[in-house]
Amino acid sequence: MTQVAYHSPEFETYGDEQGGALPPILRRPDSVPGPVPVTQLRSVRKGLLVNPRAALDDEAASTITSGAVNPDVLGALTAVHGSSDSAVNLLVPKPVVNGTLYVTAPHQRFTDLDVLPDFTNQRWLHQQRTAMDIVPPVTAATTYTTHHATIDGERRPLAILEVRMRDRAALAKAVTESMRQTISTHKGANDYTDSVLQQGVKEPVMLFVVRVVYDDGTAETYLVAGDGNSRLVSMWLARTGGDIDAAAAACVNTVIGPVGRGGRKAADYRAARRDVELMADRVRRGLAEAVLTEETRREGHTLTLPAVVVVGGRDKDGGHLGDLVTARDDLLASIHIHVTPWADAAQHTQGMQRVYRRAAAADVVSAATSRVLSGDVGPAKMHELLGVPAHRLWSAAVHQHTVLAGAAESMNELIRSEFGRRKIDRQWLSERLATVALSAYRSQEGLEHVLRAFGNGGNITDTVWKTSWTLTAGADPHAVLDEVLERAVKGEQSAVAELTVLGGTAAMLAGLITRDRGSKLGVERNDRNAPFRATPNRLLTVLSRTVGGLRMLHSIASAHVASDASVQPKMFHTRTHEVDGVLVQDGDPVTDRAGAQVTLVYEWDLVFAADQKQAKETISSTKQSTSQSGGGEADGTGEAEDVRLRRLLDTSVTGAMKAAQGLKSLVSTQGRDVFGSAEGVDELTDRLEKITKILIRNAPEPAVTVSFDDEDDE
Repeated sequence: MTQVAYHSPEFETYGDEQGGALPPILRRPDSVPGPVPVTQLRSVRKGLLVNPRAALDDEAASTITSGAVNPDVLGALTAVHGSSDSAVNLLVPKPVVNGTLYVTAPHQRFTDLDVLPDFTNQRWLHQQRTAMDIVPPVTAATTYTTHHATIDGERRPLAILEVRMRDRAALAKAVTESMRQTISTHKGANDYTDSVLQQGVKEPVMLFVVRVVYDDGTAETYLVAGDGNSRLVSMWLARTGGDIDAAAAACVNTVIGPVGRGGRKAADYRAARRDVELMADRVRRGLAEAVLTEETRREGHTLTLPAVVVVGGRDKDGGHLGDLVTARDDLLASIHIHVTPWADAAQHTQGMQRVYRRAAAADVVSAATSRVLSGDVGPAKMHELLGVPAHRLWSAAVHQHTVLAGAAESMNELIRSEFGRRKIDRQWLSERLATVALSAYRSQEGLEHVLRAFGNGGNITDTVWKTSWTLTAGADPHAVLDEVLERAVKGEQSAVAELTVLGGTAAMLAGLITRDRGSKLGVERNDRNAPFRATPNRLLTVLSRTVGGLRMLHSIASAHVASDASVQPKMFHTRTHEVDGVLVQDGDPVTDRAGAQVTLVYEWDLVFAADQKQAKETISSTKQSTSQSGGGEADGTGEAEDVRLRRLLDTSVTGAMKAAQGLKSLVSTQGRDVFGSAEGVDELTDRLEKITKILIRNAPEPAVTVSFDDEDDE
């Protein structure tokens, strides 16, 4: 059948930014038969199950085979061909960090049969609010594990991801939120609706088998997109006219079905296959028409999709792959890291979460700590599990303690292994730690500034990184902070490290420690400004060495925990010196003339208090540099007007002299015309004479000097 160059008037009423017309068709939809009856798929299913590279159970194999457009093709791709000595296995190996995954070659699948978008939300996991956040998440963070089953008397891991959900309504909500997030992220860069309507989907979508287990004990199996999720969501958008809510509703109703009951029944599966058969029949009849209808176009390009399915895995020793989660994340990260708009924060978050899962599996961290690190418990539960105060500031501290102190040696080894690093430094580690350590604050406005500061060395001082320290248990956060301060002032290094972490994190969250580019170049006391540059960890190192610095960190953390506008962090002296004739000690409060303790308002205040000498030297050198460059002082006081004008006069005369000498040197080669017109030269001469007269008439009288040489001559 010849291709139709499509631009029919009947579609002009469908509005979009291109003036109401659908994009032209570049490829006509394919004509496909309806789904093959399940009873005719047994041989294909059996071939998949007996393949030595596959690791599936009966239900997973049924899910994979029942949605294939051409089961014979799938059977040829998944069966083992030939004798045992020279058998040919067409499953494709995909090397991953902990072994090898095996996937089918690309084949066509029906979109409506058991295929769901990625509701595990890995691409934007760094943006999802956790249970620790003060603002509840829209949907709970989805955690998934490797499904294990007993086969032939042996319990072994399968190539199936297991996700636990409250009920089917929760699954539907997660799918809906995932589809909305996919399209809203990156300002529509993930929306391929027009491309789908023009030519369908060409590149295959990678699918993982996912077993959804509900709280009532029932379970359902789906194929869930990993790579290619945006294409799958765009197919539903194309079918429903470009509205994401309609697309999400259609996907949920078609694939999941009614959500208000225990699970899908055999009748639901039969109805879904019947609906797909009717759709395929409509597309075939529509393709026989001279002009394609809108329905034919939308259904034809969204009826099927090319896909590859992960069906097996082996570890490095040839055994069954025990950690499909890490393998999945590693495979997707290697596909996307430099070729898609995934944010660095998403890569860092996924990498650190893989480290946490591996640490829990190896008993490097306890099960209780693992739950806090994963973000699926709130502050109250964290206190119950670990004994630390029920405040999200301690959630950030748990992350830092685990990586930097609690199990530092083992965690560093896991981190090096995960990210392929031979050596870890503060800058690199803090960037990756920031996204997970601050996960309890994702709802906070301006968090990007905090992440920049935390990722620039953060709280990783030598004391925090190179000494053994613990987190103090207790129910009252203020009482715990007071206890930590008391021990820190006495010189206990564990308490100094703990206060550095708690106070430093609170200071970054409050904007008292930032890392904005250019924020420390001026000499003006203002918001997001400071008298000199210092990475957060170096600034915290200086503060932690003085009693006043420790008291300020304690005050900052206490104000953060109070969450009360009337409670503000206060300033303390960081050295022993005289103030207005009164000797003050390191750690004494800084008071104003009314006797009230001064509040820490800007980063400037904290930096200046930490190292007054360097601050003053920086301010002085900056003023001098500004003065020499011809600008006014940056602190707003301004230099004396007569000094500024003399400098301006000297600079102008020097420039005029250089210009005159330069033009004079050109006269020999270019003639006197280089000075311009005679009238112009006369005007310049008159102006110079006026300046000369002003100088002569108003200059001070010359000083009287005595010439001893003259007297000798006489």
